[in-house]
Amino acid sequence: MIATRARTAPLEELSFWIGRAYYNYKLLLERTLRGLGLDRHVSPGMGHILFTLFEEDGCILRDIAAKTRLSSPTITVMLRRMEKAGLVEMRRDEQDGRAVRVRLSALGHSIETRCWRALARLNAVLGRGLASREIELAKRTLARMVENMRKDEDSGG
Repeated sequence: MIATRARTAPLEELSFWIGRAYYNYKLLLERTLRGLGLDRHVSPGMGHILFTLFEEDGCILRDIAAKTRLSSPTITVMLRRMEKAGLVEMRRDEQDGRAVRVRLSALGHSIETRCWRALARLNAVLGRGLASREIELAKRTLARMVENMRKDEDSGG
């Protein structure tokens, strides 16, 4: 007799929980941006780049990709949207004409305090009722999942 593995209900699989978390997070983020008046300038996905530039303005694309762990095509698309929204300015690097240097515009600088408030709100909601060790475990687990997806993408899987 062949032993069969007990099946988990499809809607209880990890992939569905990640999907639920993503959609609920996006709604929370949109509400938070709207509440802080940032929705006119910032859309979901821009935070990675904004916070990278808040830490070190004038980065080149390669550095942004390394710090955010996002793919270069994803960053390029997002930067074009951010440039169109007036948040960043992109110029060829004077020393290395192949590199593109990204700087916050006056508008980008002006929203920094509200972006930090948005981040604090998001983290407060997401971490509510969780011990610090649970938050650290969640971050490590999600980082491994992101790495797994990046490796799968790189392998053409």
